[in-house]
Amino acid sequence: MEVGYNTTDLGAGFQWYKDGKFVGLHAAVNAKLHHSIYGEIGYYMAGDPTATFYYNQNKSGMGLGLGYRYYIMYRPHGFFVGVKANLFTHKITLTTQVPENRMSKIFIPSIETGYMILINDLFFITPGISVGYKTDLELKAADEQKAAILLSISIGAKF
Repeated sequence: MEVGYNTTDLGAGFQWYKDGKFVGLHAAVNAKLHHSIYGEIGYYMAGDPTATFYYNQNKSGMGLGLGYRYYIMYRPHGFFVGVKANLFTHKITLTTQVPENRMSKIFIPSIETGYMILINDLFFITPGISVGYKTDLELKAADEQKAAILLSISIGAKF
């Protein structure tokens, strides 16, 4: 007798970290035992930066995420550990002698953990926490490279 079954998760997610927020759609493909690969696409809202050499021009942009989770239980629910990478973009203006507009590309690879609460084998609520390293791929400035803690929650349905 085989244990588990393949599922697909569809839902919405929210992430918060010190420098911004992300709201998006969440989709995951789950294997019969333990494994899940997921992606996110949505809207990134930049917070007020502490950098002295630029300011947010429109405070928002596109966000993407890709990750892998290993669930401790046989089926993909309950406690998990994993890895993920987020890419957030938004326009900024450098405050140099001649102001210059650029696209900020924030990349945050991280490790994550959390717990998927399964309701009636159909709906889920998944709170999680990630710890990673934030860097801006465009600016490469020293004060834009730092540790980041991301808090997240996603809700949706399993198919």
